[in-house]
Amino acid sequence: MKKKKALYALAALIFLGASLALFIVAADEQSIISSGLPAAQRISLHNFITQGFSRNKHIELADFYFGKQYIYATKLVQFQDVYLPVFADGEPENASNLRILLWIRNDRNSNERLIESEQHLDRFVADFNRRPRSVAGVLRQPTDRVRTLTADAYPGTNGQYLQVLWARDFPAQESINVLWGILTLCLVAAAACAVAYRRQSRICAIFSSDVEKICRRGAESNRR
Repeated sequence: MKKKKALYALAALIFLGASLALFIVAADEQSIISSGLPAAQRISLHNFITQGFSRNKHIELADFYFGKQYIYATKLVQFQDVYLPVFADGEPENASNLRILLWIRNDRNSNERLIESEQHLDRFVADFNRRPRSVAGVLRQPTDRVRTLTADAYPGTNGQYLQVLWARDFPAQESINVLWGILTLCLVAAAACAVAYRRQSRICAIFSSDVEKICRRGAESNRR
């Protein structure tokens, strides 16, 4: 009985942990949909700097080149992500012209090719600067750490105006609905395990009480 009780408790914790992870992912994806449209707004970096952007944070950025100072929020053995500074064509690579970092992550949502090492990244940047193209993604606010690292790489950068362009595919509502559905199933499973745990606890308590009564009666009989 105690093993069953422990098993139900463990299962409830696993389902609750999965629910929390799913909620974070689904909520983040839903916020992206709320901030933009499926069709990306094409805009040159020069116009982005001078005119800004509309409410659609899903943009296709054009007419730019990559700077030489790459920014890593974390340094791991396996390459995971990088922030690349971008500058408008014809403008020098300096802090006053830095307004956007292109964020490339090695995950299933990325719309850029897999980057496995810093050497691979160097080749990617060199190829891009030789043959420029547009890049689509979703605009986000940089974290405080990214702002600090950017200011270290480009002293004088105005972090207030700095934006991050996350190079990724725009999410579909259907895929997010699937995540919400799985989240609901995990919550139901966690609740079922919690009910089973409480029921098993009652059974254990009743069983322990009966055993105690039997032992007490046996002890009284031995005294007589």
